[in-house]
Amino acid sequence: MRISLFLLLATFSSSAQNFETVKIASKLFNYEVFWGNDISGKHFFSKNNTLYKISKLDTLNYANNNFGNFSSVETFNMLQTLVFYKENNAFVLLDAQLNEIKTTIFSEINCEFLKPASQNELWFYDSLSQQIGLYNLNSITFKFLSNPIKNIKYSQSDYNYLYCIDTENNAFSISKFGKIKSLGKIMSFEKVFFLSQNDLFYLFDGKIYYYTFENQISTRININEKLIENFCFSDGFFSIFTNNQLSTYKINK
Repeated sequence: MRISLFLLLATFSSSAQNFETVKIASKLFNYEVFWGNDISGKHFFSKNNTLYKISKLDTLNYANNNFGNFSSVETFNMLQTLVFYKENNAFVLLDAQLNEIKTTIFSEINCEFLKPASQNELWFYDSLSQQIGLYNLNSITFKFLSNPIKNIKYSQSDYNYLYCIDTENNAFSISKFGKIKSLGKIMSFEKVFFLSQNDLFYLFDGKIYYYTFENQISTRININEKLIENFCFSDGFFSIFTNNQLSTYKINK
């Protein structure tokens, strides 16, 4: 998925970006939080600490009150949904039908965030050592990849990289081999969606922008929705959640 996003946006001019957007769908959903879509287009919401996976054909749900409230739900792997419970240092892996595959409470680390990686591994940040690492689901082992890093306020992953932003809005990536790359400074934001190590979308003050690190240029995306609570982007389509409504926009150069 990330490769196709990069190829889509790599065709845009580096000096001035011209985006055309077309609203193609809008539907009411009576849920509290929109977590995103998987690569097959299914939507993930939650309400009253119950997770819902919605397709055109059916709605699946999952609830587990043993670990408290959801801290994050990672949805881009259509075969495995990762649900993280920060307050209890635990996570649950769900299959495509939202059945539990694995349930784990960490004792070796104090996990600040947890993100999916490739080859049955998960990115983690241990607040005790302040290090980033990989947790192997098969061998149940931890591999620390970084020196201590402080003040991470945002994180996102794909299969090969973990992207982070600190409290000074400096962005960096780390590979599965432990190589850290400084990406640059970004604008003030409320939500970020990394496309690659070169560019991203971000939400600020109710508007969505496209941003490139190389040129430090922000271009507003023409999406006229009020009170945007969350958004995701996949293969040329934005999903925008606002006031119990999910709207879909197609983006073109």
